Parts: sequence; C-alpha cells; structure tokens
Amino acid sequence: MLNRFILLILLLFPISNLAISSEIKHLRVGVEAMNYYPVMDFTTPQHRGLLSDIMTDFGNSHNISFEFIPLPLQRFNHWFEDNAIDFRLPDNPRWTQSGTPGLIYGEALITVCDTSVVLTENSDMPMDEVTKLGLLYGFTPSSKWRERRTEGTLTIANERSVRILTRMLLKGLVDAIDLNIATIKSELVSLGLSEELVAVAKNVPADGVKYRISTQSQPEVLAKLNRYVIENRESIDAKAREYGIAAGTNCDSLH
Repeated sequence: MLNRFILLILLLFPISNLAISSEIKHLRVGVEAMNYYPVMDFTTPQHRGLLSDIMTDFGNSHNISFEFIPLPLQRFNHWFEDNAIDFRLPDNPRWTQSGTPGLIYGEALITVCDTSVVLTENSDMPMDEVTKLGLLYGFTPSSKWRERRTEGTLTIANERSVRILTRMLLKGLVDAIDLNIATIKSELVSLGLSEELVAVAKNVPADGVKYRISTQSQPEVLAKLNRYVIENRESIDAKAREYGIAAGTNCDSLH
C-alpha cells in the first residue's frame, strides 16, 4: 500500500511542476502614445514595429504576456506612480523627462540613429544653414542642436505627430527633421507619396540613441530580457534593417 502511494506521488509530481512552469506571467508596459513606426507604434490594438516585435518575441519564449499601455509623454516621469505599470518603454537615463528615482535600466534593445532628414534636393545642405528644425514633442534634441539653439541660430518646432512634421518639411516650414529617416519614409508612403522625396543630410552628423526599458519592480524579468537581447543581437539588428531603420553603433556610416 505504501509503495502504491509513493508511486502515485511520483506520477503526479511532474504534472504539477509542468502546470506551474506553463503559467503565463502578465505584465504591463507603459509606452509612448504616438505613431513612430517602424521603430514603434502602440496607438492601435494591433501594435507594430521593432520594439513591439522584440518584446513579443521575448515574452513568447519566457511565458510572459505583455500588455502595452499607451500613455501621454507630458507625464512621462509620472508613469510608474500614476498608472501601475511594470515597465516603461522606451527609456533612457539621459532623457530630460526621465526623472523617476529608483529605476533599473536594461540593455539597449536597439540603438537608433536619429538622422537629420531633409528634402532630397537639399541633401548637401551645410549644417549651419539649418535654421528651423522639426522635432517630435517630448523628444530631446541632440547636443549639436541644443548648442545651436542656445546660440540663437536655430529654432526648434515641436509637433505631436510625424505626419505634421513631414508635411512641414514638404512645405518648407522646417529645413530638417531630427528623426530616424525610416519614420519619415513610412509617413510619405501612407500619404501616397514617394520615399525618394527625402534623404539624410550628408553634412550633419547622426546621433545614436539607445532605446532601453526601465522597471522598478521586475528586476528578474529585466535580467532575462538583458540576456535575450545579448544572445539575439544579430537577429534584432537584422530585423531593424528589414524595417529600413537606420540603427547600430556607427551612425556616421549613414552619410
């Protein structure tokens, strides 16, 4: 009788272990409520773009389900306290609006080259001839543009959508847009216009911006994500190239 009881326990044990290991962990990720495709677009339930792909692929391989919560950029530094989220994406400790104490930052999911996008006929424009620059609201201008603005030789037009900035560039209301060129090309396509209307400004250095993720409460999940990113770096970079995203550590090679 005792032997039969022990056998029953041994038969049930792996089943209970399997049930525990297959449980899906549900986590909430605060994301920017804007269309910045192909880098990211969480403005619709069918989220899309590179950051979504990275997080979804990681989650699928670790039994984690991520719910993406689009939140307003103007309250970026209050996302954790206001919205009960587990992660903030994207994030970077160097961003001016990233002021939440006690954050843990992950590895760079991707380093995006923020190029200066101009009309194709102006691709040889010298940097000092850029006097009006378009920038998404909430984004931090790179140091080269901050210096020019401090000197009084540059005006920055902050807008809330890539579409508005794209139209401003086409109408000559700005000389350049400080964004990844893939986002502008994607917007042109959605407007029924040719991607060839814009190009990277050859004489303006491009800056690499590390898109990271932060958390206060999930250091173990973040550690797993860090390992995933390191182990899958080549495939992540290849997927960025498929999207047409200018990315990598050598942004100057884009010119």
